[in-house]
Amino acid sequence: MPSNGSWQKVRFDQICKNISNRIDDPKQADTDYYVGLEHLDSEDPKILRHGSPQDVSKTKLLFKSGHILFGKRNWYLRRLAVAKRDGICSAHMLVLEPIEGKAIKEFVPLLMFSDDFFEKALMVSAGSMSPTIKWKDISPLEFLIPSILEQENILSITHKIDQSISNTQKLIEKTKIYFTSRRESLLTRGIGHTKFKKVPWYYGKTIEIPEEWAKAKCNDKIELKHGHQFRSEDFVNDGLKVIKIEQITKDGQIDLSNCDMISSNREKEFLDYLVKKDDILMAITGATLGKTAHVKEDVGLAYQNYRVANFYPKDQTELSKKFLYYLLSSEIFLKKIYNLINESAQPNLGKAEFENIRFVYPKNLKEQKQIISILSNIDEQMTQQQSHLSNLKIMRKSIINSKLTKEETIATK
Repeated sequence: MPSNGSWQKVRFDQICKNISNRIDDPKQADTDYYVGLEHLDSEDPKILRHGSPQDVSKTKLLFKSGHILFGKRNWYLRRLAVAKRDGICSAHMLVLEPIEGKAIKEFVPLLMFSDDFFEKALMVSAGSMSPTIKWKDISPLEFLIPSILEQENILSITHKIDQSISNTQKLIEKTKIYFTSRRESLLTRGIGHTKFKKVPWYYGKTIEIPEEWAKAKCNDKIELKHGHQFRSEDFVNDGLKVIKIEQITKDGQIDLSNCDMISSNREKEFLDYLVKKDDILMAITGATLGKTAHVKEDVGLAYQNYRVANFYPKDQTELSKKFLYYLLSSEIFLKKIYNLINESAQPNLGKAEFENIRFVYPKNLKEQKQIISILSNIDEQMTQQQSHLSNLKIMRKSIINSKLTKEETIATK
């Protein structure tokens, strides 16, 4: 194994090989571990989620611990991770096995995360709507890689950052669990109450709530406004943004980095569907029904799609908008939606279904604001933790690129 200080040019297939062990019936696989593209996060070398072979069909690929799982479909998202156990994965992935000799096994995924790999892969990928890359296209690509000693140094640095990333991810998960528990408690028991009353609820049952609280139907206190049903021919390459279900993130934010657009000269045509700062949006159809976001920042000229609804308190002197957001995104409220939808053939939250949902709330706005303050503080902690996590990932990427691209310039002089 080379260990001097020289750099060397290698073909990708000299440091990595493609493993294509197929299994036609995933349910017959001798494993309970399935990894799909949806289980990989962009630029994250760890597999944080997984599914079951019992839930998928069609041909899949077998992989072993230590193999690299690389999403070849929409590969530009840089979804690749190193398996820590045996399993099966989507056929939209490449299963790669590092070859020791010219490179340390753990160094290969670092190279694949580099901008150098990305730029060279970009030149050989195929397709425009869903770009895909094949093994035969990347196997002959050439890269300059550092000596084994330098690879060990790079790995030593990235391992420390990876540990910090892992610790931060665990902290975020713990904070999320605490936030959920605190929210559900506050939205049913309130703050400092000692006297409670029973009120009629669903299916002839009763629930216990603070004596000063009230029960209401959504239709009496909350306005639901549906979006516009834009057609595919409405969309253009540049213009005004359209907020669809995909723009509502799992952490309650709005992501407009990759959205459909309509012509700028149609601004006045869709004023009724303009999304403003402080709006509350919810996905009201499909598998992600109930996914909710609070628009914290000005999103400019952006319009809601028909699969997204906007919610307003009918009287903000009685029901705070921020309190409404925490209510709508709570597990308590979402369970009521799911119960109604399960009784329907189509998973869709229309006005008829919405009218039948009941909720409880503190009539005193002061208590609503106290609840908002507690939850907002935890929210802010999670935002800071997420920001720290993002900075760690940026640092990791910067180190990889500086160690691989800066030295390449030196090596070619």
